Amino acid sequence: MARSRDETKRNQILLTSKSLFADKGFFNTSIADIVRETGFPVGTIYTYFQNKEDIIQKIVEEGWEEFYANLKSIRDSNIPPVEKLRTVIEEIIPELLQDVDLINILLTEAIQYTIIEDKIEKLTDTIDSILQAIPQSKSALTNIPRGFMKTSIVVFFLGILQTAKISKTKVMGITNQDIIDFTKSVISQSVGIKL
Repeated sequence: MARSRDETKRNQILLTSKSLFADKGFFNTSIADIVRETGFPVGTIYTYFQNKEDIIQKIVEEGWEEFYANLKSIRDSNIPPVEKLRTVIEEIIPELLQDVDLINILLTEAIQYTIIEDKIEKLTDTIDSILQAIPQSKSALTNIPRGFMKTSIVVFFLGILQTAKISKTKVMGITNQDIIDFTKSVISQSVGIKL
């Protein structure tokens, strides 16, 4: 007889695993560690997930999908492009920066266990479409080659994530708000608009 599934248990396994993977790394975390931390029998873990790889893939996929759905919602909204960009910087990115465990996994484990390149490509296309929609009279983007713009989005995004990760592990005096203020300032100056 198949075990019944409980979303609360599944989510607890994901949250606990995310914390362990972020703290100890994927290879240094065992199913036994997950069992010990959740207090669930090993059979319960396997009721929801095939193996550790399945767990990390679900962590990345579900965390990324939530972030990307919010980003896509802003892109598809009827607000002006400059306001879309402002909303991404002031609302969507700060929300992602709150999940340091997901950031740590994205920057370390996701490269090997998920197709992170596809996620980054979707991100750059989405941000680029917002930037390209800014009227040329308000933007300094007209002289920047499209490939260069996409590269700068990737570098900037990964830099934001890495800075958030480092600022949480070291006493640097950098807050998420500092990261957002810096991002807003650099993009305002680079694009030639007031955010």
